[in-house]
Formats: sequence, structure tokens, C-alpha cells
Amino acid sequence: MFEVCIIGFGFSAVPLIRELQRTGTEFKIISDDSNSVWDALSQSNRLDFDLVSSYLTSFYSFDLVKDFVEDYYPTSKQFYEMHQRWRKVYENEIIRDRVTRIDNFKDHSVIFTKSGKTLNAKHVICSTGFSRAIHTDINQIDYSVSNKTFVFDTMGDSANLIISKLIPNNNKIIIRTNGFNARDKVVPGAGAIYTLDQLEGHNFRYMSHEHYASVIYGLPLGSKKPILMGDQFPVTVRDDSYITSNSRPASGTIAIKYWPIDQYAEKFGNNLEESIYQGYLLNDIAMWLHTGKAIVVPKDTAINFEKKTITYAGIERAFHQYIKGDAEQPRLPKIMIDGNTPYKYQYRDNFMGVIPRTLNNVYFIGYTRPYTGGLANIIEMQGLFVHKMITQSEFHQKIHHNLDERIVAYNNHYYGTTKPRRADHLVYFGFYTDDLARLIGVDYKPSELTSIKDLVFYYAFPNNALKYRLKGEYAVDGVEHLIEKINEKYYYFIGVFAYLWGTSKMDSVELNEELEQFIRQYFNDMRHKEPYTKFLENYIQVYRRLKNTRVDQTDDYEWSLMVKKASETRDRVLQEFKESGDYKLEKDLNNFIYDEIELIQFLMNYKIESIKDGQLKIVPEKIGGHPILENILCKITRMLGFQGIIESVLGKNEMLPKIEAQDLQSLLSLTKPKEYELLYLKP
Repeated sequence: MFEVCIIGFGFSAVPLIRELQRTGTEFKIISDDSNSVWDALSQSNRLDFDLVSSYLTSFYSFDLVKDFVEDYYPTSKQFYEMHQRWRKVYENEIIRDRVTRIDNFKDHSVIFTKSGKTLNAKHVICSTGFSRAIHTDINQIDYSVSNKTFVFDTMGDSANLIISKLIPNNNKIIIRTNGFNARDKVVPGAGAIYTLDQLEGHNFRYMSHEHYASVIYGLPLGSKKPILMGDQFPVTVRDDSYITSNSRPASGTIAIKYWPIDQYAEKFGNNLEESIYQGYLLNDIAMWLHTGKAIVVPKDTAINFEKKTITYAGIERAFHQYIKGDAEQPRLPKIMIDGNTPYKYQYRDNFMGVIPRTLNNVYFIGYTRPYTGGLANIIEMQGLFVHKMITQSEFHQKIHHNLDERIVAYNNHYYGTTKPRRADHLVYFGFYTDDLARLIGVDYKPSELTSIKDLVFYYAFPNNALKYRLKGEYAVDGVEHLIEKINEKYYYFIGVFAYLWGTSKMDSVELNEELEQFIRQYFNDMRHKEPYTKFLENYIQVYRRLKNTRVDQTDDYEWSLMVKKASETRDRVLQEFKESGDYKLEKDLNNFIYDEIELIQFLMNYKIESIKDGQLKIVPEKIGGHPILENILCKITRMLGFQGIIESVLGKNEMLPKIEAQDLQSLLSLTKPKEYELLYLKP
């Protein structure tokens, strides 16, 4: 009998295998010939796009320590090359066969293969990936067609990729959905341009889930200024009233990540042809709606599949192709409980999406997906979790003795009373990774933070897997230097900390009034579309030239009427706002949180010396062997209006503040966040 058998070798299996080798744990890998989604894309020559998750969330920590220079969005070719590199490393360990059935018993499993072989294993890990029908569409659609109409009944990252390849050839796109959540892939923030998944400051949720949700995506819909996509095109807004969970953003929701045209032009405008060739495609769904290249219509819009027509705005229009959405389905082999009862997979029946409630020593890796970015982080942490379950019996017992209660508590927190849905496996990655880190015991505890720099790191540095590999039993050499390089690129995430911390001191009315005045909103700001219409025209011409396509320009009066109908709300609310004269001076985000940024920059090298009588006392560390200059300390004192006691800490009588100001009392509360305790994490 083997100790461990891994079913399916691919991206998801690598972190676990690496740890099993490190501890000398016996394992076997059974995997069919190369048949992953990425293999299929490579075989059809469709690796011609960039990822929707950043470099820091798409590659593993043990790769990043060697290769990181800056954060960016890797291309699909770069991502697939990483797959192939790891495949070569472990190729000799793989038994090339297909698992057709697993019979699971109390203390072992029997594994049956297509070739007729059987293996017995104490622990079984399934990492076989997902299947989706839309992946076939990505590979098979003829993108060279022009002046055709395509109807989508789905809107996700895969659909948006297809759309980005159809738009340049003057194809018309009708999206027939119940709405969707769209997010800019890159966001200009305080001090840096952030990739979306590095902006999220996940641990601020512990201070208040409600506040975190209210600010993490900026200005909410329905403000006095109709500047967001959802305000101008309300049919794009997804009804999330079904959500009853305590956690926000909730698990089970889908987000589309796109290049906003202003940031795309800034990044690639000077080298457009080469960028498109590499796979950096403009996929700004908000721009498509603004320019009428795509429209969104209600899900119940009449459609006739026999005639291949869709009726909207009183117009029956023929369509060329209908792209149907579907849910991701794990490609699991048949699993039999005690060899006779079929196992039925449901995500919520698995603790952390990893440990199935009704199976023994069977684990699932790779079937939990991120809401924004972070798949590699999720998988890496799952690998560590499973490794510890396999190799440490006490930990195994700790998790299993109340497994049912843990599952119930987890589901209550992340799903509330909402019934199971097909997207339950989508999670906010930084919530998920910190949950696993706390279970494994490689987390950071806010009560143990010893400096302001530690506070900023804990709350604002994103919960990438590498954050939990700095210390402890799963530490990776080089991570400390990697974290320092990331901090330098993102200015220690002080801007993220200042925004989330600063807004926590405001009530909702005051906050929304301030957010309305930002020159640029984090997501879906329609004011930054019209100035780039000429750039879009140039992009389309470059794209056609690169793809060697010729498109006949035709008048389409029917389409213009449909666009007019789809844009009615936009045209009305913008006119009403213009006539209202309700304008206020707009401000930059940096100005909004300037005081907080300046304060935290000064305090980054202060240690927390004591917490006494509800007050936070801090003292400076030395920088390069020299104490903090007295004039800087005096500046802090003047800026914050400190009163009271002056401390002598360095053998001289420098003026050092004792923090008593009310607006800094929240710094003290960060060491004891009120929503930190979670039932599913308790022993």
C-alpha cells in the first residue's frame, strides 16, 4: 500500500508534491496524457492572451523568490511555460494512466485505472482540474469573421476573452445575462499603479466586514454622480440581494477583470503591435458599451434558436453564433463510499473545499477558485494544508474531531442562509489564504504585532501565499528578500493602509460624499472612456493589420437602433446631471488620504512599546545607526496635536509623542480587531 496517491498532475499538484519530497513522504502520481485546458489551448494555437490574475498570484512563492522583478499580468504562454517546466521536473514520477474509479474505505482507498491496474493508498489527492463547455468555444470559434452578430448568455473572463477577439472585426456583441461584476485589472492608487488582486488589503475585514465591503470597491452605485457603468447601464448590475453571509465580498460571486482603456493606452500605447502580438488584448467591456460595440440586454430577452434570431427594441435580428455559459465541473473520477455508495460532489460539503465530509483521507486540490486573482496562492496554501494533514497525525485529529461543526460554521460565515449555488467555489482569495494559514499555524496574530510597520504589513500587504512562507515550518528561503522587493515596488502598501484605515474613521454619508469627488474611481469609471475613442480606432486598425484581416465597413441602421435603446438610461442620467449643475471640485485620492499617508510614513520605523490604559505608546527605532531627528518628531507632534507626556528613550531628551489623539486611537484597535474570531477556525 502506498502512503499517498495523487490523481492528476498539473498546476494544482506541484506545491504538495514539493512538500512531500521535502519530508521524504512516499507518493505516486497517476495522470492521463497531457489533456489540461492549457494543453488544449496550446494545441489549437490559442495561447494569445494575458491572464486575469497578476504575476504575484499566478506563480508560486518558490518560483517568485528566484524570478521576481516587478508585478504584472503574465501572458498565457508564460503561464503555460511554467506548467511545462514543472512537468519536466516530475515527468519520471508520473504513471501515465487514467483513473476510472476510487473505492474509499475507512483506512485506505482502492484506485482503478483504465489499463486495468489497481493501487491501494492510505491518502488520495484529486487534482484533476475543471471542465467547461466555453473552453471549447475559445478553441474553436472562427475569430476571422466580420460584421456578424454574436449572442452570449454568459459573462465571465472566458466570455470577455472571446469578445475581445471579435470586436476588432466589427462584429456585434449582445450579452444576454442577469448582470455581472466588472473590475478594472489595474488601478491607479496612492503612490503606485496596483494590479487588482494586490490592492485588496484583506485583513482589514477583521476590523469590520461591513466597512471593508463598503470601501474596497470604491464609490457604490446610486450616487449623485452617474459616473459608474452600473449607473449608466443598469442592466449590467447583478442582483446580489440573495447574499445573506457575514463575509463581504461574499463567496460564490463572479467578477470579470478587464484592462480599462486609459491604463491600457498608458501601458501599451507606445508599442501596440508588439503588445497585441504577445497577447495583451484590449478587453474593456465598459468601453464596448460606451461606444456601442456591445450591448447588454435582460436575460429574458426573446430568442428563437430555430431561426437564430434575437428580438430587442422591437427588432428581430439574426445572429451568427450563440455562446452558452456553463458552470465549472470538477473532472473527478467515480468515487464509491465503502465500494458501493456513489459519492456526489458538492463544494459546501468539503471543509475549505479540500476535505470531503463523507470520505476518509481523500483531499481535493484546485477546485477552489478566486473571485479576483489568486489561484496560485489558493493552491499553494491547499498543498501545505493537505501536506500537514497527511504527515502530522495530531493535526489530522485536530481538524477531523469536529469536522462537521467546522463545515457548518464555515458555510454559515461565507454563505449564510443562501442555498447552494453553482459558483460556491469562488472565494475572495486573501480571506481564504489567511483562513488556511490560521489553521496550519503559519499566520500572523494582530495581538503580537510589535511595530507600526508590522501593522501595515499585516493589514495592507496582500495575503499572497508567500506572506505565510516567511517563517515557520513551511518557510521558503529568499521570501524575506522577495517581500522587501514587493514592498519597494508598492511603497510598502502605505497607500492601501491609509485608505482603508482612514475611511474607517468616517460615517457612511461622509464617506460617500468624499468618494463621489474622486477624479478617478477604482472601477468602471465611465469618464475615462470618451477621451480614448481615437486610441480605440487606432488599436482596431493595428489589430487587423497584425491578424491580416480585412473588414468591409457597412451601415447597420438596425444595430444603431438597438444601441440607442440599450443606452437610454445613460443618455438620460447624464443629461439630468448636466442640467442639475450639481458639481463639486474633484480631488485626487492622494489628497484625500494625504494626512494618513504622511503620518504612517513617519511612523513606519516606530516600535509599539506598550499598550496601557487604552493608550498606544510608541518609540522610534534607529535608522542606519542614527536616531530619528528631533525636527521630524516635532513635525509629527505639530501635525497630530499630541498632548501630554514626553519620553526620553535614547539617552537624550528628544521630544517623543505619546499617542492620545482620538483619530489615532484606532491604531490601538488594530491590535485587537473585533471580528477576528471565526468559529470554523477554533479547535
